[in-house]
Amino acid sequence: MDGVQKKNNFLITRKTKAIVAKDSAYYRSAILESNGEHDSIHSAEKILDYSCLLSGATLSGRRAAVKKAFNINNKIPVPVNPGQAIYMMPTCSTKSKDCVWLSYYHIDFYKGRGNTTYITFMDGSGLFVNASENSIDMQHKRTSQIIARQNRIVLFSRNYRDPFNNRPF
Repeated sequence: MDGVQKKNNFLITRKTKAIVAKDSAYYRSAILESNGEHDSIHSAEKILDYSCLLSGATLSGRRAAVKKAFNINNKIPVPVNPGQAIYMMPTCSTKSKDCVWLSYYHIDFYKGRGNTTYITFMDGSGLFVNASENSIDMQHKRTSQIIARQNRIVLFSRNYRDPFNNRPF
């Protein structure tokens, strides 16, 4: 299995396309990857936290940094592992059973149908999410801003301040 699963923990990798909540007595989420789907006994947030920890921060720390740097208070996209270009964005409130976490770089395009949106991934697969196209578009743009800011820091570190710590590099 390429998306490393050890001791019932799941590591989000570059192959992870989405994490979907499951309504099951045992499994709490389904992880969609480019090589298949895997069920997990852990919630999406626990999987995100575990993956963030392995790349040097907690989920709450990543959220706090994004919240402060971008003045975002809800549906906060998460730079899970910026060094590996892994950015996850929630489709709605993370408290909602309808919340799906989408991997930014796997999204090819999306098209709304009423209050749902069909997400097409780069590999041609896709899924419907319970969120409007406008909401998905806003999440996509927010995540783009986070990526652009982090890349700007890496590319031009002498000229910019770290938005997460507000100090020069």
